[in-house]
Amino acid sequence: MHLYIVTFVVFIPLVFANVAHAAVFPDVPDGHSYRAAIELLVGLEVINGNPDGNFYPSKNVNRAEMLKMLYKAAGREPAPLYRDCFGDVEEGSWYELYVCDAEHRGFVQGYNDGYFRPANLVNRVEALKMIAEVFGVPIAEFTERDREILKFVDVSVSAWYTKHLSSAFKLGILPVAGQDGPRFYPDWPLLRGEAAAYITNALAARDRGFVSALPQPEERTPREPTPPLPIISSSSSLPAGPSDITTFDEVFPFSKSAVFTSKESHTYRFTLTGPVVADIEAELQVTGETSCRLYRLGEGGFSLEYYLGYQEGSRCFILVALDPGSYQLQLQGNVTNASYTLVVHEGRGDSHDGFREAKILSSIPRTETLTANDYADWYFFKVLAERTTLVELSTQDGVGCLVYPMEDVDLYGFSGPECNKEYTYPPGTYYVGVNRVPPRAAKLTYTIRLK
Repeated sequence: MHLYIVTFVVFIPLVFANVAHAAVFPDVPDGHSYRAAIELLVGLEVINGNPDGNFYPSKNVNRAEMLKMLYKAAGREPAPLYRDCFGDVEEGSWYELYVCDAEHRGFVQGYNDGYFRPANLVNRVEALKMIAEVFGVPIAEFTERDREILKFVDVSVSAWYTKHLSSAFKLGILPVAGQDGPRFYPDWPLLRGEAAAYITNALAARDRGFVSALPQPEERTPREPTPPLPIISSSSSLPAGPSDITTFDEVFPFSKSAVFTSKESHTYRFTLTGPVVADIEAELQVTGETSCRLYRLGEGGFSLEYYLGYQEGSRCFILVALDPGSYQLQLQGNVTNASYTLVVHEGRGDSHDGFREAKILSSIPRTETLTANDYADWYFFKVLAERTTLVELSTQDGVGCLVYPMEDVDLYGFSGPECNKEYTYPPGTYYVGVNRVPPRAAKLTYTIRLK
């Protein structure tokens, strides 16, 4: 049966009528910021609860879950003929058709290694990009006039997602409750309640005629007009409750023992007064996985200089040469009630660690080795005038490679340049990180050049 939003309008008066009714979920009580959005999408059969009767609005959303919700909300039916799209999409899984259909239509792209990673958490700006693609949201180029819309101190006007964020505000998809402060935190994982608000507001934009590209039923049953969907805005009251992001201010060097009470994110902020090689290790005390990322914050609170930690089981490592400045370390656990230890101190690298020690990349091939406990090598190159080229990485050891456009690059879009793929590079500065794969003790050799 084809799912179309208009066929479920009977649920709208139930959610938004001026009458008292029992909460659908005990953990989404009366007064909860996202209750209206959650209950609307439940009525539209877009989302549902858990077997224990709860919704868990503060849990994270992964890539596959977000894609399925968007397809159901938009009334899209994935085509069964599009299969075998990504190497890590399990055949016969509940998400296979959604992911493969989205890949075929160009709604999503995989990572540099050809994987989709359906279990990876979706952050706020990735979710906005997915909404734009699946819903057909018109995305206008970011202009000088749009600077008045985006006043977040941690949003760079040159970031790939800026035009999506700006368009979301123009169309009323944003703001939502809890996301209207001086910072937007674009990299923070999206929560289930927030996802419901994003999607509900996108449906409201469609009903107001701002989104015209959504698929519509070929035949529509005449119905009485219904009131437009409300915007779940930042003016909604915020209920008291625990936050899913805990922040600590520390003085380098430092060590910490803490507990992930849920699948939450812990953020550590610290400032360096001089250059240092930072050695960072986080370890869960239970079976599970933890991820770590380190960001250098620019003058406006945001920077494109960041480092993805090397993961090995329950441990995560970063070894990087850092300049003086303000930094933010983000840890994410995938199990609840898990204790962990974190040690951040001065270490010793190989003079090839981080943006500060990046080597010049040119057309002359360089053959290098990631030695034991060396997690990444760094390079940079500048493009003076737009040209088509590629960063060629040759290896038999399976090392990874990422290209980082800097603030002087006029780069918009969900996907930027990738290693071993030809790309038309706009003028500006680019950094390249070559990252190791397990095990930590292995010596990995590679050759890299601009071709």
